[in-house]
Amino acid sequence: MQRLVKYIMGEVKKYKTPIMTLVVLTAVIITVAALSGCIETDGDEKTTITIKGSSTVLPIATLCAEQFMEDNPDITVSVAGGGSSVGIRSVAEGEADIGDASREVKQSEIDEFGDIFYDNKVALDGVAVIVSKEIYDAGITDLTLEQIKEIFDGTISDWQDLGYNGSLEIFVNEREEGSGTRDTFMELVDLEETDADTAHSSNSLVKQAVQGSDQAIGYVGLGYVDDTTPAVDIDGVAANADNIKSETYPISRSLHMYTIGEPTGAVKEFIDYVLGTEGQQIVEDEGFIAIS
Repeated sequence: MQRLVKYIMGEVKKYKTPIMTLVVLTAVIITVAALSGCIETDGDEKTTITIKGSSTVLPIATLCAEQFMEDNPDITVSVAGGGSSVGIRSVAEGEADIGDASREVKQSEIDEFGDIFYDNKVALDGVAVIVSKEIYDAGITDLTLEQIKEIFDGTISDWQDLGYNGSLEIFVNEREEGSGTRDTFMELVDLEETDADTAHSSNSLVKQAVQGSDQAIGYVGLGYVDDTTPAVDIDGVAANADNIKSETYPISRSLHMYTIGEPTGAVKEFIDYVLGTEGQQIVEDEGFIAIS
């Protein structure tokens, strides 16, 4: 870079008119800005890592980024959600350095962008089926996978059919298309389409809808389950870390930070942090399951 600037400044001296000198100096500024990526007023360059994608992976990425930046003040980590499909497309199109996803890359995405994705698996998770506390307290604490399928495809529409004392319509909540949580749920429950009442853009909005109702059901990442929106067992198996690790819980998945090719430089440093002791502790603190 210094040699390039020195060369161009030498060229400036060849011009005698102020206008031509200004033109060449402007070219110097544009060239330096384009090649350096950023210009700081104090003369220091700062590396930026951009992350986009899954709302499930979002809390892991955000908290790891905050701590990583404290330890590495010369690196900025920008984190945004948008869903797994957004993350995969963003990294494929060069809009992000890391694409967060709560599912594996689809064959259709490989067909579109090429076999370019490097899978950095950062955590394990389960998709929990949550119900309104009133429903859970009424004794509906265990559903079969087939019953869940029939609730979401509209075959079962009343809680009375599942043991509730009296007729009460089921208010069904799901995730919007493009969500990795939705893709995992649809695949593992064997659904092609649903008859849900409402589709939400994030886990937190599904949780909020179920919490605010006395007759609702929905599905979220394991980290979003609490006493206000309890998770039902599925075929007698609870949604917890032990059952997900043992692969006995039927709706389980891994969480990913995709890069184009094996990560290098600052991106590798960040992913190494996520997979290290501190990062995996953040994974567990957020209710997910450590990969290492």
